[in-house]
Amino acid sequence: MPADTERFRRTREALQAAKLDAVVCRLAENVVLLSGYYPMVGASVVFFPAEGEPILLAPRFEQEYFPRSGVTDIRVFDTWQNRYPLPNDNLARLLGQIADERKLKGMRIGFEGSFEAIAPNGMIGEPTAAGAPTRKIVGDAFGDGVVDATDLLYELRALKTPMEIEKLRIASEVASLSLRAFKEQAVEGRREVEVAAAVDYAITVDGTGYKGARFARGFAQVTSGAATTAGNWNFPTASDRKLERGDFVMIELGCVVDGYWSDLTRTVTVGKASNQQREIYDTIKAAHAASIAAVRPGASGMEVDLAGRAIIVAAGYGDAFVHHTGHGIGFRYHEPIPFVAPHSPHVLAEGHVHSVEPGIYLEGVGGCRLEDIVAVTARGGDTLSKTDFGLD
Repeated sequence: MPADTERFRRTREALQAAKLDAVVCRLAENVVLLSGYYPMVGASVVFFPAEGEPILLAPRFEQEYFPRSGVTDIRVFDTWQNRYPLPNDNLARLLGQIADERKLKGMRIGFEGSFEAIAPNGMIGEPTAAGAPTRKIVGDAFGDGVVDATDLLYELRALKTPMEIEKLRIASEVASLSLRAFKEQAVEGRREVEVAAAVDYAITVDGTGYKGARFARGFAQVTSGAATTAGNWNFPTASDRKLERGDFVMIELGCVVDGYWSDLTRTVTVGKASNQQREIYDTIKAAHAASIAAVRPGASGMEVDLAGRAIIVAAGYGDAFVHHTGHGIGFRYHEPIPFVAPHSPHVLAEGHVHSVEPGIYLEGVGGCRLEDIVAVTARGGDTLSKTDFGLD
């Protein structure tokens, strides 16, 4: 993959402005940010200097994926056989060599020191964090000048480059295609977990190879009936409940394609929708469209939230819209910038990517939410996800 020269330029400028000589990252999401490379087992590290070219450290058994990185200096190590050192021993050795050759001993080096929520690497079931052992490796290599660069990394991540937005578009297209399985499977008698499994299957099978994608996985949660009400917002989990005629059925869908994330929600009914269900759905669609229409550089997160929320309030459902309108997304399922909510401190800028997800949740009726991913462009909001199959 060609290097994202715009990302490289922005990173160098940010490091120089922060008076950092380099940043060292191990979290999968930040390795993707700084190199375009999506690590499979979490043993990779990217070294990105304020001057000079970045370096990727990665295990040899991932070499199939190396051409997907925009980094040309890739330093390979052997590990996880009895005759080879463990990953951390390799990383310690290679980072020490980099510190010596770049003459960075004792200099100011950024580290991802305060990340708590993290995106998984390709080995989804065993994500790798960057804790005290990795912090010690970086400190031993570069000296006492290691500082927490978490805020800097989040600010860098918030504004996506054109190349990154196209990667996010692919992730949203893969997720959108899989929603056909949701619509087809959300029928009377089908269990929630069966519907969710069909969507996850579609993402893996149809997403792998889509526009050159190598890795695609879904995280579908399907709920129905009473489980779609306000409590659903807190922790939606698919169960073995069978869908019943008249249910609202909602999917919350996270999707990762080569390290880039999408987050979509759709709601359908089992059988013909009632008049109240249709009124709720139509209100949500109008609010969704109004918030997207309000997206532009210079708009506040509060303004975009209010554009849709006002429609829901006017329809008499204001108390039933219990959450924010949107959150940042890109290198992780949920990112903190920008936040689109009544008390958001953020002002939208070109390159921000966020969700728009108004919802109404009524006890005794159920919940309805519609969520898409929107990129902020000079012309306004560009909706990256494209799926519209109606309510029933």
